[in-house]
Amino acid sequence: MSRRAQSGVNPAHWLGLIIIIAVVGGGGYALMNRATDPMTGVTELSTNEFLDNATALSGNVYKVEGIVDDRLDKWRISEGRLFSVQISDGRGGAFVPVWVPGDYEGANIQRGQRYVFKVRVQENGVLEVLELLKV
Repeated sequence: MSRRAQSGVNPAHWLGLIIIIAVVGGGGYALMNRATDPMTGVTELSTNEFLDNATALSGNVYKVEGIVDDRLDKWRISEGRLFSVQISDGRGGAFVPVWVPGDYEGANIQRGQRYVFKVRVQENGVLEVLELLKV
C-alpha cells in the first residue's frame, strides 16, 4: 500500500519563514534609518574646566550642546554674531559665549533652540563655531 503525500506546509516551516522575514526586514530598516553623528570623535567641552581657565584650552576643538539664550552683540552680521548659550550638564547649567563668524554658511540661529556646536576655544575664551546642528 502506497502512502499519500502530505498536503499543506508544516507549521514549523511557516514559523521559520516569518522569523527570517522579520530579521531581514528589521536589519534593512535599521541600516536605512540609522542616525550618524557628524561630530563623532570630538571631545565634549568640560564646563568646569572652561569656566575655571578658558585660556588654557585655547586652540582646542570641542563639542558643545546647549540652548541659545540671547544675542550679546550689536555688530553687523558681516562681523559675526556673539550668543550666550546655556550648557546643561548633570550638575546644573552654565552660560558660555559662542561666536558665529560672519562668513559662516550654516543654519539660522534662533533663541530658545537647542544646538550642537563644534567649537574652537579662542585665546580670549570665546568659543568660535566651526559647525552646528539644530537638535
